[in-house]
Amino acid sequence: MAKVHITNVVVLDNPSSFLNPFQFELTFECIEELKEDLEWKMIYVGSAESEEFDQVLDTIYVGPVPEGRHIFVFQADPPNVSRIPEQDAVGVTVVLLTCSYRGQEFVRVGYFINNEYADVEMRENPPPKPLFHKMTRNILASKPRVTRFKINWDDAPVNGVAGGPSNGMMDGEEAPSDEMATNGDNGDHGMDGESNSASSSHPPDLVHDENSIAMPAPEMPETVFQFRLSLEMSLILVTGMPGVGKTTIMRKVSGELRKQNVPIAGFYTEEMRDSKTGDRIGFDVVTFDGQRAPLARTSSNHTTNPSVGRYSVWLDEFERLALPALDARHAAKDGVLLLDEIGRMELKSRNFQERMDAIVKEVGTGKLRFVATIPLKSAGIGVIERLKRIKSCQTFHVKPSNRDDMYGDVKDAVMRSLSA
Repeated sequence: MAKVHITNVVVLDNPSSFLNPFQFELTFECIEELKEDLEWKMIYVGSAESEEFDQVLDTIYVGPVPEGRHIFVFQADPPNVSRIPEQDAVGVTVVLLTCSYRGQEFVRVGYFINNEYADVEMRENPPPKPLFHKMTRNILASKPRVTRFKINWDDAPVNGVAGGPSNGMMDGEEAPSDEMATNGDNGDHGMDGESNSASSSHPPDLVHDENSIAMPAPEMPETVFQFRLSLEMSLILVTGMPGVGKTTIMRKVSGELRKQNVPIAGFYTEEMRDSKTGDRIGFDVVTFDGQRAPLARTSSNHTTNPSVGRYSVWLDEFERLALPALDARHAAKDGVLLLDEIGRMELKSRNFQERMDAIVKEVGTGKLRFVATIPLKSAGIGVIERLKRIKSCQTFHVKPSNRDDMYGDVKDAVMRSLSA
């Protein structure tokens, strides 16, 4: 259970001049004393196309935090305008408020921003170069988007998750905006930093004020959130030791998606055993529509093929089936690409590597939902390291002690990605 719950956010000085500071009044409940600081960040999204233009406007540390309710005003200077692409200066973007504990991000709140010229004539005929001092900034306070992440509150995480959930073994839990109340509670919160006794009941969900005028829906492109908010949890990685049940989870997830009429693409691997001795002799790749081809065998006449351990990788046969299965993701663009696994055998194929490079870009820009299994020992595998750095990444570690429950966790995460 989360030990900190944001219960209220009030957007102050809104609408405002573009060059004025950002101000948010945040109220949060701490259900148990925290001995270490909470790290709060305010991030301005300079462009939906690339993280390169994100700007951390300010970072503050609050703590140690006693049990109770707390309120403070988070103020930050406006973004450095020289770092905003000219084509993205006017229009809709996003500001993010994030909070982390021990390097683990557990909540982020995102707001649409509409930047436009105050003068009607300039709105109709914008100057060739952005004039930020003539722009107004309107934060759409009635349209927050909230994502919560399960973290380890008691012990420092084993792998470290500095920078957010992308590196941690944790589950994402989205709080859709339609569950949020529409009227802010501007009552008696107490003085800044004042602590009140915590309620014994679960704290209420985030509420917000309505001190801005909401734009019509068509002017608020969801693509901004797709690209930058990590709300859609578009990347799920499943890891664990060989034989622990990763493939079984993927096959069960594919069956559930088919029941829901969700388009799927990709393949899974299946070990092959000698019918007489029961010894493992290799692996096949199997598409989700039932086609099969060899991936590797312990003995082979394919002497020119690369090897991994005692296995020879049958590149031609693998590519003939696997590459079209990956390319089918374009036809299943509203669905999910499932891949079991991104392993050293598959990566012996240069063409497979090229497909994976393209997939990483599509996932990183919010254009693809991707669920894949990866080896537990994947250090040094570049494509996996790049996937883990994507902000929307969730990693599930399957063990003998949790594999019965892990299917439900993975399935729930996939379904959340479809409903986002």
